[in-house]
Amino acid sequence: MMNDIQHKQQGFSLDHLFFDGLLDKLGDYLPKALTAISSDNYKDLCAQSCQHQLVHIIHGGRVYSDFDEQAHYEDAMAVYNGKVLALGPLDEVRHRVYQMGFMATYYRLKSSEVVTPGFIEPHCHLVTSAVLQQLFHFGPFGFYCRTDKFMTDYNMSYVLRSVLYLDKAINDTQWLLGYGLYSNFLMSDDVLDTHDVHKSLQTLSISRPVIIFDAQQPLAFANQAALEQVYKYLVLNHVGLFKSKQDFFTTIAEQGGLKGEQLLWILEVLPVRQFQQLSTALIQNIDDVLTHAKNQGITHLGYVDSHPVALSLLSAYSQQQPKVNLINAMTTWINASCQCGFELGVTDSSKSIIDNSIALNIGDVGYLGFEWVQSYHGGQTLQPCQSLLKQGVNVCLQSGFPMLPLSPLKNAQQATSREMEYAPHCYTANERILDKKQCFTRLQSLRSISSAAASHLKIYPQAGRLFVGGRANYLVLSNDPLQCSDFDMRHIQVMHSSVN
Repeated sequence: MMNDIQHKQQGFSLDHLFFDGLLDKLGDYLPKALTAISSDNYKDLCAQSCQHQLVHIIHGGRVYSDFDEQAHYEDAMAVYNGKVLALGPLDEVRHRVYQMGFMATYYRLKSSEVVTPGFIEPHCHLVTSAVLQQLFHFGPFGFYCRTDKFMTDYNMSYVLRSVLYLDKAINDTQWLLGYGLYSNFLMSDDVLDTHDVHKSLQTLSISRPVIIFDAQQPLAFANQAALEQVYKYLVLNHVGLFKSKQDFFTTIAEQGGLKGEQLLWILEVLPVRQFQQLSTALIQNIDDVLTHAKNQGITHLGYVDSHPVALSLLSAYSQQQPKVNLINAMTTWINASCQCGFELGVTDSSKSIIDNSIALNIGDVGYLGFEWVQSYHGGQTLQPCQSLLKQGVNVCLQSGFPMLPLSPLKNAQQATSREMEYAPHCYTANERILDKKQCFTRLQSLRSISSAAASHLKIYPQAGRLFVGGRANYLVLSNDPLQCSDFDMRHIQVMHSSVN
């Protein structure tokens, strides 16, 4: 079962040699960038330090302390100096606070609001994501991959209009760089395969080079101007793979773009100024990614970066107080793989498997599920959540960021409903559900983004639950995720996120 899942999760892994090469290049321009740590981070730290001198009592609604075999909740919680001071009925919490000689401020929850443990993202290439966030996202989730619903008018026409729009919006000297294009979602009468995507890009009258990376395979769509630069590099460096210029362009057209190791050619022709811009903004973009993560309710993030440049950046960034707690998931995975009974390959997906625990990209069901059922897969099941639980596997959910939006509540909702969001509108509600018997219960889905994810990263019970004496990593949500409808689950707002 584990090996099947590993196979299904393979795609354009962020461990691909192209991204290693990209980080190598960016490393040449990093010395000045390392000092560009956000001053806002320091302000946030000072503000937190000031707040920690008071005891805060949160009351008036449910304070969920743990999503275990059942949901555990209390009426009130007191927080002091970043730790949970008391949990229980309001009178008891108040008595406990005053008994210890503290004064308290009170926050009364609105009727719909609840407190939950902070959410945990167990698997993220943080630095590579920060690089890609500087490019434009050509998937069905907006230019910065921030929308949580699949774009209904995602087609080749949208991609071409976006390229034309961005061409007018960016500096004349820049290449237009994009990523996350789901070529399989563009298929129609006019677009039958990636070759048609490549041809469509050539029809645009744009003088600047354009490169757009596919989301599911190591493939880059390049326009004429970009390919001219690549061919010039090959000729100057005597890379005799092609008989002529015409042979080069014909080969790329037959492939549907630059593929596999050919992606490394892009790194040789990108302007130095573009590398300088990407590297200079990297620290700030790491901070921006984590700010976004915190706004989505993530208090702990497991990063799987292993490249020396990435680790150097994270080391520099961590000198300040990060926006969320950073956990080196690679260290956990390497230690676990030495004792693991499963065959772990070298793909990125293998790092999602730790001991008897797995981090599933449940977005595959929502966005690739229909494509899955239309293909021939025999008796295989896409992301068999309940089957894994019944085998005693610890199952948590990852977002698939930056190709898919970073949103634990969206993950929880998709695991609960297993709706194929990409299925045609003619499909009924029941027909849109992929393997109903694999649906998580609401409680299981919340556990998968809290305590189960903490167990996966080996940080439970210090994270993933709230208990007296533990760190107060908690959220105030606008609605109760155990009580709202499945559809509304991903739309719950994080009113407050406390990271300690």
